[in-house]
Amino acid sequence: MRSSLRHENCKAPRFDKRNLWPWRDLMTIGIGVVATSAAGRTKNVLPDTAILIADTMGSYEDVDSHARLHKAFMFPDAGVYAVAAGRVDCASELWFAFAKFVKEIPKTERTQGAIAKKLASVCYGYKREKFTVHELPKLRLPPTAMDVSTVTPEVNAIVQPRWEEFSIGCDLIVATFCGDGTVCFVQVNGGEHEISNMLFPGFAAIGTGGELAIFCLSRREQTLGQLPLRAAYHAYEAKRMAESSPHVNDHLDIIVATNEEHWFCTSHSSLHGQKEHPEINIKNLKRLWKRYSPRDTFKLGG
Repeated sequence: MRSSLRHENCKAPRFDKRNLWPWRDLMTIGIGVVATSAAGRTKNVLPDTAILIADTMGSYEDVDSHARLHKAFMFPDAGVYAVAAGRVDCASELWFAFAKFVKEIPKTERTQGAIAKKLASVCYGYKREKFTVHELPKLRLPPTAMDVSTVTPEVNAIVQPRWEEFSIGCDLIVATFCGDGTVCFVQVNGGEHEISNMLFPGFAAIGTGGELAIFCLSRREQTLGQLPLRAAYHAYEAKRMAESSPHVNDHLDIIVATNEEHWFCTSHSSLHGQKEHPEINIKNLKRLWKRYSPRDTFKLGG
């Protein structure tokens, strides 16, 4: 127990209100899995379903927390869905830009490669704009875009290290669909500036509780060919395990999406009214938790 006594010369750390918003270190768990329905198996469309789960905890570093920070994003008109970790204001800007660009691609022309290139282009453009506005003035340079082909070696020597260290402020798990109905499943790592295809083995996790979730999904041997209910239960179980982190709360949002439709449910009752999946919903997943944890889930389908 921390003592309440303090030496008279000791000073408490200064509380900086500037760190309250935008939140600097938003703690969270975001989980994504892909699966294949019975119809997808018949048509050889693997995987054809994406399930995304996120908690709703946001933190002002070590100062305070907020239990209603939703980090699940849906753009049904473009068929783009995501969960985020990190600065959710950045994630929402980046995700919306990506969804708009994907919508411009004719559905018949949507491939894994075309979608990955579009996402990479959006991430680069977003980073460039943020870097121009936030970093160049710190170097006494005007906030105007630089042409890398004409910038002087002296300026480049100053700017390049800052560019490499600059993060877009968030991580994302993004699910959208190719023209043939298969899922395009990608993780954006804002700190490492990487975009990774997560189709194999078919799951991803971001945020403070991500390592615990990955451990759980690996133990369950989650793969892209499993049926949606089994895959969703594995993701739900991983989220429950991640709740042992003090920065992950017990609330959750769940997105289930295919190329034709999507479903959404949340543990926050005031957001109810969205169409829920008949099987992959919080009530049913809680029932399965009582039955299968820690038992084998083979009975839920291959």
